[in-house]
Amino acid sequence: MNTKPLKIALATVTLSDGGAERCAALLSNFFVAKGIEVHHLVFAGKVDYEYSGTLVHFEKLKDESNSIWSRWKRFWAIRNYCKQEQFDFILDFRTKERFWQEVLLHHLVYDHLIQTIHSIKIDSYIPKSSWKAWLLYHKAKAMITVSDSILAKVENQYYNKHLFTIYNPIDLDYFETKAKESVPFQHQFIVAAGSMNQNIKQFDKLIEIYSKSNLPKQNIHLIILGEGDLKASYIQLAHNLYLNDKIHFLGHVNNPFSYFKNALFGVSTSKYEGLPMVLLETLACGTPVVSWNYESGPSEIIQDRHNGLLVLNQDTNAMVEAFHAMIEDKELYLRCKSNSKTSIRDFSIDKIGATWMKLFEKLQKQHEN
Repeated sequence: MNTKPLKIALATVTLSDGGAERCAALLSNFFVAKGIEVHHLVFAGKVDYEYSGTLVHFEKLKDESNSIWSRWKRFWAIRNYCKQEQFDFILDFRTKERFWQEVLLHHLVYDHLIQTIHSIKIDSYIPKSSWKAWLLYHKAKAMITVSDSILAKVENQYYNKHLFTIYNPIDLDYFETKAKESVPFQHQFIVAAGSMNQNIKQFDKLIEIYSKSNLPKQNIHLIILGEGDLKASYIQLAHNLYLNDKIHFLGHVNNPFSYFKNALFGVSTSKYEGLPMVLLETLACGTPVVSWNYESGPSEIIQDRHNGLLVLNQDTNAMVEAFHAMIEDKELYLRCKSNSKTSIRDFSIDKIGATWMKLFEKLQKQHEN
């Protein structure tokens, strides 16, 4: 068996903002600590997450108009770099927005591709057309989904003999350290977090649910973390409901984990997700969670009435009742809170990283045989 150190590339659009990007950054820290040589192929945007390895940022080759010529230059730069480095595996964390561009990458650049799929909306990764899907992925060494719900959906649309679920990892020690910081907030509160650029998180529904609950009357506030185009409309909705003194939009904060730690519970009212990292991160901070049972992920994270409440999907009245249960049933609340951290140990970076290492070993053995 080949014993030389592994060399892998992690392909992402950015190293900021998204769950897939955070996953790539965290895995890079684990891989480098295990002696793997890691290269980050970043196609555009910012780099905010802490990472390990070599960063190769291709956005510098992009002109203001993002012309065909500049895209072609970036393509050849990526191709030449990958051919030069001869990676053992390329882990791609990106969606596939430009089909023919991705076909060229797949056939001319990506040797030993492992594609990761981070959303239940798999059409952004896998074309519905079977021949297009084959053209895009027939050379892929493996396809990795971040939840079993996504895996089941992929199986119905596209066959790959190496299709597995590997959850996104969390760094429990990091969260515990960050969560110790205090928050400049004196009232009891519940917390939600996420992007406001689209209404996938459905913060408007969360605001309405909060307004129908007993929490405002009991002076339990709602904090929403995140930025985006819809923020102004959410603020206006809170104002229209006369709750602008109870609902707080704190934008992007450097340390959301201290808010997760100090909240009574975390809330998720999304339309859908891939694997809702905010639930894992809140539980990692020792705080129970309440979530609709949407596609996909909540049912793979929340053990109902053990570490939180799993609520009938998109049922606003049921969510109101779940809010009430968490503040009125002390036995339930304390049980969920005490189980929060231990309930997600299987998502730890050590366990998830070890699963990736076993996959690399398996694929290498098959290649050598």
